[in-house]
Amino acid sequence: MLPIDMEIVTIVSNLPKRISQLSKLNPAAAIDIMQSWGDGKKDLKRLWKETNDLLDAPTSSESA
Repeated sequence: MLPIDMEIVTIVSNLPKRISQLSKLNPAAAIDIMQSWGDGKKDLKRLWKETNDLLDAPTSSESA
């Protein structure tokens, strides 16, 4: 039996929720991430990082 990468399991189980959160703040970025995921253009770890980076970035209203 192959070992299970728990990081990937965590990403796969949480990425849809994070993309949903992102879609409320930046719909275009969320669509781009979903398309990249669906088209197999980027690996899960990269998509996870990009999603979280976008969610963690300060918004213009926070920096004002």
